[in-house]
Amino acid sequence: MNLLEKLAQAIEKIVIWWIVSALAVMVLTIVCDVILRGALDSPLVWNLEVAQSCLINITYVGAALAFRRRAHISINVVTARLPVKAQRWVDVVARCLVLPFIGILAYSGLLVVQHARGVTPTLRLPIWMYYFPIFIGSVILFFYGVMQILEAIEAARSGIRPAEKAEAPTSAI
Repeated sequence: MNLLEKLAQAIEKIVIWWIVSALAVMVLTIVCDVILRGALDSPLVWNLEVAQSCLINITYVGAALAFRRRAHISINVVTARLPVKAQRWVDVVARCLVLPFIGILAYSGLLVVQHARGVTPTLRLPIWMYYFPIFIGSVILFFYGVMQILEAIEAARSGIRPAEKAEAPTSAI
């Protein structure tokens, strides 16, 4: 196992912890709000802000995890009709085409985080905290994208399918 793969696995563990924590906080906050609203007629005023922040974290950081595991939707009707060797190189090209868009997302996320001013309405947290998951999720996406390009090139050269190495669907970009 090379250094990049070890780093990817460490990042994956952190991402899983991040997502599970955000989901747990979101569920607990919503359940507490429902109970307090129903039993005591006293809802939490900050519930929506916390749940929204957790959902943003789950969405953007979770997208990186789904990308790592090749779990995003893929349509391979055309590429499935190509010879296997061509399929592998089309996979390399497709992954290379996705990378600039992820880079643009990361750069845009960084700009938004840098220029975000103010605080949230109820918890008075810095507003950049809402946008940070967009940036960090896209940076992780970019890292996983580079890893997948390297894996796809290796697979195309050696003739081994990436799914056999990574135990994941072959054409999920």
